[in-house]
Amino acid sequence: MRAAPGLPPTPAHYDRVIGLVRLAERLGYRTVWATEQHVDDGYLPAPLIALSAFARETSTIRLGTGVHLLTLTDPRRVAEEAGVLDVLSNGRLTLGVGAGLNPHEFRIFHRRLEDRARSMEDGLSYLRRALSGEPSSEQYPISVGPVQRPVPLIVGGLAKPAVDRAARLADGHLSYSLVDAEVEVPQLWNERIAPAMERHGRTPGDFRLALSVTVWASDDWEREWREHVGAAFRYQQVMYAEWAGGGEEDLPAFLRQPSWDLDEVRRRVFAGRPDEVAERLSALREVFPFDEIVIWPALPGVPFELAEKCLRTFATQVAPAITG
Repeated sequence: MRAAPGLPPTPAHYDRVIGLVRLAERLGYRTVWATEQHVDDGYLPAPLIALSAFARETSTIRLGTGVHLLTLTDPRRVAEEAGVLDVLSNGRLTLGVGAGLNPHEFRIFHRRLEDRARSMEDGLSYLRRALSGEPSSEQYPISVGPVQRPVPLIVGGLAKPAVDRAARLADGHLSYSLVDAEVEVPQLWNERIAPAMERHGRTPGDFRLALSVTVWASDDWEREWREHVGAAFRYQQVMYAEWAGGGEEDLPAFLRQPSWDLDEVRRRVFAGRPDEVAERLSALREVFPFDEIVIWPALPGVPFELAEKCLRTFATQVAPAITG
């Protein structure tokens, strides 16, 4: 949803984003994901509102928060807004939540970083009850219940407690690896996700795995990376590193020490010809059995025409080769 660096979003910009969502639905994408941040230039701060707009422009694509920062707001407010969105969309919401890591956001919302774990535990437990679609024993249940029974809950995050919390309390997990995914994701699976699933008796059939990676598949990928995509990705990478503050050992290396060398970075992301990208993603799926891959076609500053091309290329030339 973010415009080019330094530019505020405009009605025209948001209209173009909605056009991308409609295109994604026509191309057969499963989910459109909306993220949340509060101290960046134009980054989306209200994902459920954006998804409500998408809901009225679409009819089949699922609507996911990837992720809603549960630690910054009251869980009841999240449940109420999620219930309304699920009704507006006729049961298409996937509610992804996370703990957040930007200390500035915790300050502006008068929350404490050290309370994140307890906030996530309490918040997830409440959301499971409130969004179950079943009769509630709460004294004051939410007034608009969801269509889905229940609304799928997923937890995002790479730290061991986040992964364990997902396997214990949620219906799935959202991982991300924007750089070096072919090294980091198998390690994440072997050392954290698979053991947590086994510990809590989860199986691939009842626990959904989504993975966000940097993908740019095009026959003209080198020129597009050089002229547009590389700088947009670098901007995103540097902003993420600033939010993280570099202080958490569980963060991936690219957040602790972001690279400014675009020629070096492009070898560490899924940038290349469609057949090459498909082959690499298929190989990754052999060692990390993801159900859904999340891509970023409209990085800040990437022209909408290129974003549309990226969506079409991935849907027609990459995704079929991954899913078989």
